[in-house]
Amino acid sequence: MSNTEEVTFETPARKASAKKKPSRRVAPPQARSSEAFPGLTRTVCAEGCNTKGCVISQKPYCAHPTKGGLQAGDMNNPAALKRLQQARAQIDVRIDPDRFK
Repeated sequence: MSNTEEVTFETPARKASAKKKPSRRVAPPQARSSEAFPGLTRTVCAEGCNTKGCVISQKPYCAHPTKGGLQAGDMNNPAALKRLQQARAQIDVRIDPDRFK
């Protein structure tokens, strides 16, 4: 083979791409007991929580009172704040008012 000859390669044929299915909106998990959040303890999330959502925040992040709480964007949401207060009362977590002075 000399330096002036062209070398060609066969390119493999591309497979037809599969059509994308439309994404489904999944409803946030809901609590199903007389307790506000069944299964919620100081270290364990509620039974209704999973990787797709939290029963306290109703969004795909954990808002457990001892694991981080609500994100800043949800601090103006009265329903989310009420659920957080219920969760705190259920596991007896109190915020010390002197802590912020």
